[in-house]
Amino acid sequence: MHIASTNPQYLVEKIIQTQICESKYWKEECFGLKAELVVDKATELRFNAMY
Repeated sequence: MHIASTNPQYLVEKIIQTQICESKYWKEECFGLKAELVVDKATELRFNAMY
């Protein structure tokens, strides 16, 4: 499998995708962002924690 030809959403496990999409931060800050803007938004984050 070549990562370059893989849809990026499949590089993260389903349970993690679900947690991200259900988070308040995603719903308020990231929903509807284009791919290039998600990278910009990610650079603004100060903490990266799983819950």
